[in-house]
Amino acid sequence: MTEQEARQILGVTEETPWEEIMRKYNTMFENNAKNGSFYLQSKVHRAKECLESLKAKDQGTAPPT
Repeated sequence: MTEQEARQILGVTEETPWEEIMRKYNTMFENNAKNGSFYLQSKVHRAKECLESLKAKDQGTAPPT
């Protein structure tokens, strides 16, 4: 997944603070877990993983496992 696609899925920009990204992720993930789509839930999760790996590269650390 590209960074652009990940940001589009989560509805964030490059300027969005990480805390806001996580709030959006948690809301979208939980909404799809309760009464949504497993497919959409997995896309939201992959988008977060993509942005986490980019954040880790920028900070020079390994992404969380």
